[in-house]
Amino acid sequence: MANRSKSKSKIACRDPEVIMIYENEEDVLGVASIIAEQVEEYRTIPVNSKIGLIINKCKPAVILLALSTIERNIELYNQVIENKCLDYPHHSVLLCNNRESAAAFRCCLKGLFDDYFVYQPLYEKLRLKMIVHNGLQSSQASTKYAGINDEELENIGENLSSLIDQSGEWKQSLLGSISSCKQVINAVEPAEAGSASAASTAILDEINKTHIEPLLADLETNIRLNLDSLIGQLLAQKNGLSTFESRVAMINEMSDTNPDKRASRLKKALAEPPARGKERILVVEDNVLYRDMLVKVLSNENFVVDVADDGLSALKKIKKNCYELILMDLFMPQLDGINTTKQIKAVTGGKSLPVIALTGNKNKDLIKKWAEQGLNGYLLKPSNKTEILKAVNKVLDQAR
Repeated sequence: MANRSKSKSKIACRDPEVIMIYENEEDVLGVASIIAEQVEEYRTIPVNSKIGLIINKCKPAVILLALSTIERNIELYNQVIENKCLDYPHHSVLLCNNRESAAAFRCCLKGLFDDYFVYQPLYEKLRLKMIVHNGLQSSQASTKYAGINDEELENIGENLSSLIDQSGEWKQSLLGSISSCKQVINAVEPAEAGSASAASTAILDEINKTHIEPLLADLETNIRLNLDSLIGQLLAQKNGLSTFESRVAMINEMSDTNPDKRASRLKKALAEPPARGKERILVVEDNVLYRDMLVKVLSNENFVVDVADDGLSALKKIKKNCYELILMDLFMPQLDGINTTKQIKAVTGGKSLPVIALTGNKNKDLIKKWAEQGLNGYLLKPSNKTEILKAVNKVLDQAR
């Protein structure tokens, strides 16, 4: 299988530091392309009797196992270990389908594998990249991490992005300072027994004054500069508040003793217009992983989100509650999306509700049939945050 790296990828790297062992090539195409974007020294290998020899020769730092079942992955991994082909430090990653995620978790909990990743269905692209990145770091591999393009990242907001960057820099600075302190202490040769204690105390005092105290002072200043934004975000996530409400709540939570500064913040917050209201949305989806992702994306945008895992449950919720929008899967147990859409007016007393279809099926005739029952839009699965919010906001704006 050819790697599809964006820069100098090797179709069959002879000395890969990351390998993936697979049975069905079609199953791992998505995973392979993601890793190839990140690592140049990467190779995918179909499972065969020579796997042990290949591993023993290449000694890859990261090994991903993507056989058809967890049981087969474990059998292969044990066989390679028993044959002493994996007698060196490495990072093992178990790839599995969603149904076997609990077993995969147990494997990692018991120390059999270092990590696991659900690749069927494949949703968390960035988490896979982080797993590979951590594996290369822990194994001290020479491969350089290609990083992630800005376009791949979700829009997390300028303030939070800045906070993450600055906090990361301060953490590294703190660790570097502590490391320097340890080196100074270890470099000190013991003096006479009577003066050793005094010398150690003097050194520690000097380290505290020149390293620790200034660093902590700078760190405290940095935290204070970002405190308003951080508290606002935490309050919004905790209480489901809108951006406007969270700013006001943030001010009330602050312990600033300066009344002029406090009043100035409040005036500024009140002067800003409120964001979109907390519209109530019902997500009807039987795939737990995809449903949770939708809920997270919508909740982070201050929508009030309810869930249902099939059409019958959805109709019961629609009958008892008022929703501004329904996001509905096509194929579900008990009652599918098309027939659920047909029944909405019956349970709302003739009132129609905007519906966005969720489907991985690209059959235009099927979508057209559903649209005839009252669709306002549709999302092809899997979909990312930008696509989801674009479709949701478009339909809500039209319904106003």
